[in-house]
Amino acid sequence: MEMKTFFKKILPRRLIDRYIEYQNNKNKYFDSKENLAYAYKKKQGLINHAAVIETVAIRGSSADYDFFPQYIDNSYNLGLSSTDVYSNYHLYLNIKEMLPHLKNVVFYMAGFVCGMSLIRIKEKYRVVSYKYFFDIPYQEDGLIDETIEQKIFKKCKKIKVNVPNDYWGYETKKFFATGTDAESRAETILRENKREPDQMIWIKKLIEQIIEDKKNIFIVIPSHPTKLKENLLPKEELYKKTYALLNNYKDLSNVQLIDLYDSDLFDDSDMGDNDHFNEKGAKKSTMIIKEFIDKIQ
Repeated sequence: MEMKTFFKKILPRRLIDRYIEYQNNKNKYFDSKENLAYAYKKKQGLINHAAVIETVAIRGSSADYDFFPQYIDNSYNLGLSSTDVYSNYHLYLNIKEMLPHLKNVVFYMAGFVCGMSLIRIKEKYRVVSYKYFFDIPYQEDGLIDETIEQKIFKKCKKIKVNVPNDYWGYETKKFFATGTDAESRAETILRENKREPDQMIWIKKLIEQIIEDKKNIFIVIPSHPTKLKENLLPKEELYKKTYALLNNYKDLSNVQLIDLYDSDLFDDSDMGDNDHFNEKGAKKSTMIIKEFIDKIQ
């Protein structure tokens, strides 16, 4: 048993929560070597396989944890932790020219995504490494300290890690946000779900651009464990903006909704935490996505 797992089993919840808070404060600018190496590997792996990639999965940790690229030929997991819809619209614009055979975009639309703006939450300094490695512009000016930004850029420039040829953007996860209970996570999801102004204009822009590019987009609504669902709004309310937007494209075969929220194919044993599948769940959900892709091809 790994040491971290051992301590999680024997320590009181309050001590685990304090440890997680300590780790977050220690890395409040998300400029640790581990964080920067994560973004570096995602970019370098994309470059390594650019000539053959046909399917790319994007958005935040939902994509990073939930999409298992080994199950879909020539697919790449470009999920970048905590990225919002704005970031992924610009990410798509920046990568589509370097992927000559790109056909499919898999986009993960969790319940909080319609309102969340990364540059306005406590994880905002993640945007700096994403700007450096993926040329994603900041959504708003004046929210990132320029001195801190330059220090992070210097760290990014020094990052060099080995990216093996069989790296397609997914790694089996050893850490899950298990220190956050379902009630408090639901509060965060509902807060961001209701945030105004929302971010739906950017998912609309992404869909319209993909239609113009004659590619396919598969919008995935992920599953959640039972306890979290009990603390959220009914699905129809939680995703009402998503359903309303996609209704405008219901006659287009290249805009597909993959709604796993209430799927009886998943249970709590497929979840690593409140927001993410474990590897078992990732494999199961990716096989469903493969079925959708195969049909449209």
